[in-house]
Amino acid sequence: MMLAMDDGWPIRLWWHEGRTADRGSILIITGRGDFIEKFAETLHDLVDAGWPVAIFDWRGQGLSGRVGATPQHGDSPGFDRWLADLAAVVGWAKAHLPGPLLGLAHSMGGHLLLRHLAGQREDFARAVLVAPMCGVRAQPAGPWIARRLARLMVRLGRGRDFVLGGAAYLQSPAGSPRQRMLTTDAARYADEGWWVAQNPALGIGAVTWRWLDDAFASIAAFRAEAVTTPLLVMINEGDALVDNAATRRVVARLPAGQLAVVAGAGHELLREASDIRAHVLARGLAFLQSGAR
Repeated sequence: MMLAMDDGWPIRLWWHEGRTADRGSILIITGRGDFIEKFAETLHDLVDAGWPVAIFDWRGQGLSGRVGATPQHGDSPGFDRWLADLAAVVGWAKAHLPGPLLGLAHSMGGHLLLRHLAGQREDFARAVLVAPMCGVRAQPAGPWIARRLARLMVRLGRGRDFVLGGAAYLQSPAGSPRQRMLTTDAARYADEGWWVAQNPALGIGAVTWRWLDDAFASIAAFRAEAVTTPLLVMINEGDALVDNAATRRVVARLPAGQLAVVAGAGHELLREASDIRAHVLARGLAFLQSGAR
């Protein structure tokens, strides 16, 4: 279905009612460049286990319309705009799914959920954050240079351009650096490309300078001490996309945060090799259920 935001923008949302209502419902909050179909295996597992579950495409990606200069530019409508969209989706979930509401958030979605929880502490009973974007590595320049360069490019009117080296979506082959960065599982990596081949509108390219500038500003605005919701934060050992050191600092300041490190994995822990993925999902669901009423 398409859920209209306060400005009329349509957000694509999918949900399943589930078989049991006593554990609550899970809202999956995806990452930058993701789309609902990438989480089909996780959705299948949750539905098969009886969970009520919902998931949506962020404004600007998936099938929720685009905000960039072209459909391939991974631009930002503003992180505050995304926060308003998340609040609207959360409101829908609380009205249509059995409580308590539980979160399962990945990467950029993890950052945005943290910011939401800092202001709306009662919306979620518990949440699991998988490789949350608490910092951006921005290789090869590094975050210090990348933040200043992004600010400069926005001021020069180049904010809607791809970042240096960025381009339209292209699924690199198995064994490529991109695959190794995201997952050790070549078949699950190829799954993304299969979905885009079926519907090219799902694909999106690299981020823009404005997205990067907005991301740095949003990360700087976050205050971990304001989040009282119990959280399990799961990271891999050497994430090439998000800054694990920043994540560790955030977890240390969370009043009710736990950290779990997953060995031998890439950034997309829910699309990893079967043994890793099973461990991540089991650990996450055990945490969510431990707070069920």
